[in-house]
Amino acid sequence: MINCQICKREFETDKAFHIHLKKHGMYQAEYYCTYYPRKSLFYRRQIPFKNKRDYFSRQFIDLNEFLTWEKVGAEDLVKSKALELLGERAREKKYSYAPFHNEIKTLELPPISIFKKYFGSYKRACDLLGLSPVFDQPMPKCFNDMELPQFEILVDTREQDPLPFKKTKIEKLYVGDYLFGDGTYTSTFVDRKSEGDFLGTMASGFDRFEREVQKAVGLDGYLYIVTESSIDEIYSNHKKFRRKTNLEYVFHNMRELTHRYPRRVQFLFSGNREKSIDLIPKLLYYGPKLWNVDIQYYLDHELGNG
Repeated sequence: MINCQICKREFETDKAFHIHLKKHGMYQAEYYCTYYPRKSLFYRRQIPFKNKRDYFSRQFIDLNEFLTWEKVGAEDLVKSKALELLGERAREKKYSYAPFHNEIKTLELPPISIFKKYFGSYKRACDLLGLSPVFDQPMPKCFNDMELPQFEILVDTREQDPLPFKKTKIEKLYVGDYLFGDGTYTSTFVDRKSEGDFLGTMASGFDRFEREVQKAVGLDGYLYIVTESSIDEIYSNHKKFRRKTNLEYVFHNMRELTHRYPRRVQFLFSGNREKSIDLIPKLLYYGPKLWNVDIQYYLDHELGNG
């Protein structure tokens, strides 16, 4: 039961209680921060209110506070807290796999670099929680070291602004916008999106797009969604242009799809059109060799794109 601290009435659900709060002329943020004040672990400042679940689970105001605390905190305490935050995420969502790089980034969890620093590798940290990362393989050395041979890339007839690859053929594709076209079928599909396309797809177009993912899975294939922007730029543009799109909902859907179809779909943010031209042929050429690699982590941290 939920007890209203103002009038002492009891409610069975949060929804009923939050409707009741309106009768007191009080928003949820004001109510919880007034009657259940919570201070962050290091700054000792009031935890900001986004929603009830986030408010009572959050221990740091943001990632910057955690990273500041990490530099001065005792090693054993930092290790314990980092594992705790990672484990809470998996338990709360009842996921079979530990969070991936883009999930960690959009939730402001301790970054993979922290786990590598204190545990030697992200996988070792996940092992302590009894979990495996969604993407658990290292990047093949050939990804950046070897020049790709020229090969034909099939481009879907619905692709409105095709990337200018050297050798292409326009065809109606069953899944995605780009497919390896030189005889060997790599079962790898690439769907290219602008920033606006990504936002629309993960919001109002989510149900339709999930059917696209299901088509790829039904073919025993793998779908990459390559967006010509970065997560940081998406957040920045959202504020700059005062977009109405709910980014929390957008990135929630991105994370959910990745866990709902584990190791069958991966969202990548190339940064811009030119980087997509470099990235997409590699995804198509190497096919299954990359399926279990957290490619975004390498793009952001080890391949010089971050």
